[in-house]
Amino acid sequence: MPSMELVRFEDVAAEVGIDFRHGAFQWETSPDPAAMMGGGLCWIDYDRDGWLDLYAVNTWSNGEWGNWREQGGLPVSRLYRNDAGHFSDVTDSTSAGVETRGNGCVAADFDLDGWTDLYVTSERENVLLWNDSGERFVDDASVDEPAGAAVFGWHSGAAVGDVDGNGWPDLFVAGYTDLNRPITSATKGFPNTHQPEPDVLLLNEGPDGGARVRFREVGADVGIEPNGADYGLGALLSDLDRDGDLDLYVANDTTPNQLYENVPSNAEPGFELVERGVAAGVGDTGAGMGVAAADADGDGMPELVTTNQLKERHVVVHNRTGLTFEDALAALGIADLGIGATGWGTTWFDADLDTDLDLFFGHGAVPVRDLVADREVSQLLEQLGPGGSVAGFTDATTRVGLDAVGPRLGRGVAAADFDNDGDIDLAMGTIGGELVLLRSSGAGGHWLEVALPSPAPGAEVTVELPDGTILRRELAVGGSYLSSEDPRAHFGLGAHDRVAVVTVVWPDGTTIRHVDVDADQIVRIDREEVS
Repeated sequence: MPSMELVRFEDVAAEVGIDFRHGAFQWETSPDPAAMMGGGLCWIDYDRDGWLDLYAVNTWSNGEWGNWREQGGLPVSRLYRNDAGHFSDVTDSTSAGVETRGNGCVAADFDLDGWTDLYVTSERENVLLWNDSGERFVDDASVDEPAGAAVFGWHSGAAVGDVDGNGWPDLFVAGYTDLNRPITSATKGFPNTHQPEPDVLLLNEGPDGGARVRFREVGADVGIEPNGADYGLGALLSDLDRDGDLDLYVANDTTPNQLYENVPSNAEPGFELVERGVAAGVGDTGAGMGVAAADADGDGMPELVTTNQLKERHVVVHNRTGLTFEDALAALGIADLGIGATGWGTTWFDADLDTDLDLFFGHGAVPVRDLVADREVSQLLEQLGPGGSVAGFTDATTRVGLDAVGPRLGRGVAAADFDNDGDIDLAMGTIGGELVLLRSSGAGGHWLEVALPSPAPGAEVTVELPDGTILRRELAVGGSYLSSEDPRAHFGLGAHDRVAVVTVVWPDGTTIRHVDVDADQIVRIDREEVS
């Protein structure tokens, strides 16, 4: 079987043409929480050439606004085009630059025209960028009739999926805190020193008599935050109970994390989100930053991961029956996971191509007082059970070269096969520093990637290996921390050089199967094929 012993990660950002530097604290650090907590990024094939491009969200710290103006202008978010594994900055030519105090982003085809759009969250007003046929991006705020997605206030993680089942991708955006509304009587530290910002759920109602879609905010109406606003950071949409609709998981900072079950309702808009976090076993009250979901043990049910900080453990919970979770850390041999570090972006992926999913964490201290001293080493956990029979995890950080990469002030993490060589690479945003691109090499197993025409959140891709093993991936838009990952389904196949059956099931039930598929390739499957 493949071994993690030969897998190595190397930071190749500068080598492949990515020169992005996060704009906060370039002259000195300051007590600016919004500048400390961004660093999101998105993998997006904006020009549909089969190579994933990279969008990095930027910001500046309040005390340095004047310095930037003297230098010629404020930092903007940047888009890097991927040309067969080498990147060039196309921000200006595509009008993708966003000048705002940005936090994160998601990449989704909101108008279902086949071109992937961008949504950027910020401390001020969120920005929707329409992809105009891969040539340029159009700021929704500049069109005659905006879509209604530009919500105000400090918003953080976002997630996309068809929550109401009308065929159009909806948008959830977590609200964090309102720096303009301090709580003078606060007895707990930040963010509890300020009033929380409410979460929003924007239902996509499709085109409203024109070319653009329209969004309608329904968060409170359908059950979001029934007891009042919390401090939301991480968010994901996933069919956690496998009943055919998308549920919502939100990581909150210092307040209980929330899990919303999507259930039918006779009232408009035809569904409600019932909050079951504590009852489901996921109501952790830690820092609650990054989130990830995947079927890590092969039983068909998604496990959940949530990152915390310092004296708090990261949370890894096993999904027992859909909406009943139990702490899995002790059973997996990682009982003290995260103690002493501050976790942000996190992702499940098969690093060594041995058929099971491994787990990555990006780390970095907060509050930020020193851009060097506050750096922390990222972490990779290798799963030891083959093909979905979890036997535990072991720390592979040193073996794969992350110690050699060195500590970073990490935030957003997004996994993707940027060079199309079959193994998964990792991009990580940092505060005040260079973007990190960790290229993977040395994985010895076979692999398969399944690509759909455009992002299809909620679609399920399964492969059946010749020995009967079933591997499952649910496609998602949003997750980790403030980021969007590779929109394709990736499978490590171990020693198998072929796949017996590849099955794609779209959220509306459309099903396509390919049989007897050779390994070590990217398979493109269109829903228009005959099943």
